[in-house]
Amino acid sequence: MSTISKLNLVPLKARMAMTPQEARRQKLVTKLEEQLALAEAEAAGSKHVVMKQAWTRDNDGNKTRVTREKRIKAWWWKDGDGLTMVVRYGAKPLELAKGKRALRVENVAAVPATIRTIMDAVNAGELDGAIDAVLSAGKAKQGKG
Repeated sequence: MSTISKLNLVPLKARMAMTPQEARRQKLVTKLEEQLALAEAEAAGSKHVVMKQAWTRDNDGNKTRVTREKRIKAWWWKDGDGLTMVVRYGAKPLELAKGKRALRVENVAAVPATIRTIMDAVNAGELDGAIDAVLSAGKAKQGKG
């Protein structure tokens, strides 16, 4: 028996690309995962740091690659006795319900659970209409839509 015959060989199929809707959901879930890590760190009283690669020039004008801290802005802020939170797609807050773009959270410890709930809604496709509205509003401003 040959070595290659021990493997499970199958015919090659073309890769299935994500639909634009699935790509948008994935983009939003990725940003929500960043916010989740930020919220969990803040609730635990520590600092969440993400590093990124960037290019910089030295005094001689030579480009070098450096590692920098990526700045992640929290999607929530203190508002009275609780927190106000928004869900952003790009720079625009999503309309979660008719005329409502923000939600109220009791404290920082409750933010991770809220983000997980939003991630479930995104994966279920409940925010597809809101994402489409933000995208179409951006295209209309640019004169493309």
